[in-house]
Amino acid sequence: MELGILENGQDESVSLVETDDKDKPKAAAWIIIMVILLNTSLIALAIPIYLYLNSVDEVVKKRLIDYCIVIGGIIGIPMLYRLGDLSKGRPNFYYI
Repeated sequence: MELGILENGQDESVSLVETDDKDKPKAAAWIIIMVILLNTSLIALAIPIYLYLNSVDEVVKKRLIDYCIVIGGIIGIPMLYRLGDLSKGRPNFYYI
């Protein structure tokens, strides 16, 4: 809140910016639909991968799992570095 408003004696509860409450239910419904679609697509992707890993021999299975771990690290570590602590004066490797 601006200093001039407080000095003039107006309440802090007076809002100078009008909020747009009419789109909040649509946004909430859209977010819920997106989360459901994300989860169903992850499950639909995991089932064929599981079936494939059960059909190959142990050497290929271990090699594929090693590749997945490396790819997850290549994607995850820079993502966590960019995320940082989301506050000032904290090291970037807070979450790692």
